Amino acid sequence: MVGVSSRFQLPEDDSGFSLACLLIFVSSKGITVDRSAHRETMTERVMKPIRCFSRLISPQRSVAILKGLGLPVIKGSQHNRIMFSGMKIYWTCLLFGSAATALGAGPDWPQFMGPHRNGSTQAQAIQNDWRNHPPQKLWSLEMGSGFSGPVIKDNHVFIYHRLGRNLHLDCITLDTGKQVWQSTHATQYRDRFGFDDGPRATPAIDGDRILLMDANGWMRAFHRSDGHLLWEVNPEKHGQVDQGFFGKAPSPLVYGDTVIYIMGGSPEAGIVALGVNDGSLIWKTLSEEADYASPVLQQTNGQWWIWAWMRDHVHHIHAATGKVHQSIRWRSSMNAAVNAATPLLLPEGVFLSASYGTGALLLGQRDGNWSPLWSGDQQMSNHYAHCVYHQGYLYGFHGRQEQSPELRCIEAKSGKVAWTQANLGAGSLILADDRLLLMMESGEWIMAEATPDRWSELGRRQILPSGVRASPALAHGIWVAKSPDRLVAYQLGHPLP
Repeated sequence: MVGVSSRFQLPEDDSGFSLACLLIFVSSKGITVDRSAHRETMTERVMKPIRCFSRLISPQRSVAILKGLGLPVIKGSQHNRIMFSGMKIYWTCLLFGSAATALGAGPDWPQFMGPHRNGSTQAQAIQNDWRNHPPQKLWSLEMGSGFSGPVIKDNHVFIYHRLGRNLHLDCITLDTGKQVWQSTHATQYRDRFGFDDGPRATPAIDGDRILLMDANGWMRAFHRSDGHLLWEVNPEKHGQVDQGFFGKAPSPLVYGDTVIYIMGGSPEAGIVALGVNDGSLIWKTLSEEADYASPVLQQTNGQWWIWAWMRDHVHHIHAATGKVHQSIRWRSSMNAAVNAATPLLLPEGVFLSASYGTGALLLGQRDGNWSPLWSGDQQMSNHYAHCVYHQGYLYGFHGRQEQSPELRCIEAKSGKVAWTQANLGAGSLILADDRLLLMMESGEWIMAEATPDRWSELGRRQILPSGVRASPALAHGIWVAKSPDRLVAYQLGHPLP
């Protein structure tokens, strides 16, 4: 049973592009905004006058106006609509003035590990001088348990968490922290080791759908505009599923019209591909147990492939058919061990790293197959957090979480250690342009340069209580991070006025 509380409908027209045009215009004209007077969400406030103005002019008339202004008209393309959208915004600004916003530049964060599923993002216009211009807190909300991280689309944050016996998927405005809707469904998950009982997997956004998996392995899709349930699939429908050490954790991966889940079922239900529209089975493969790393997508020679690191092997799988091309064993000799850091796709090859005496492995392709280029436990041993990559070097936490791990920089092609920084503790990493952003388990937030020359810290501050394990998100210059009971947002990039 899923309950939905909805108070806002996302726009279905060209408002995303229109909004971007408006913000650029406001910034370029140096318009001063009184943010203290801001009450409505940014999208609500901006789109009212835009829609009123746009309804006055038909598409045919818009083409005539473009020609009259001497602007190019291209037959059979979206150019006319885009050009006219920009013109609508220009005149809307002149007629109705400015709109308040805290949003800056940069792409969305629509899935686990960000827009490229590698923990990196660009063009966030980050403010580097934290001493004179520290990040500003936008909002802070009480939140339920779980290690599922936030995802961001347009001006909305989506977060999956647990309160009591219910799981909640919340939609929250990015700039104000206002709850837009909340969808609720029951759970019976209990962790075998008395660990956190909340969801582990981070949702994925695909168009107007939000796709997720709970700790019991139930797979669901919700509508992004109002949170109503589109479909749900019990994992037992496709195979026998064991809870594993700490429940189901791999985050879903969208490929075309399918969503990939590492379920760990048998027989032949280790990985399932479901249709994003209705949850129907497209294919399933393998009988191996799931672990805690999430799948990633790679294009090679015009075809799409999935890398899925499971209990015993990392598998190279054809994304459209589910056919396994190659399986490479890489795991600890210990039974009480997990593979938790998601594989990274690098120019140098495919990078894997695990703790428990396993260490790192770089795979390269030779004659159509993948084989080790180098490996070792002394270079980079990720416990649960993935590395990030920048200009030939990897940055990540080396060592077990409970054993004071170090932050390291290593050369990707050789595994040679460039530098090591001790006494930071465990945490998660995001690369934003040429900056490392560390969300520590302690609740500290640290910024440093991404350079192989040395550890170069630029700033730090305490923003959450301890116990932070959920992966953070960064979009439009706003940092969003979650502890076991709180979700916070900070303005990190330069906001538009």
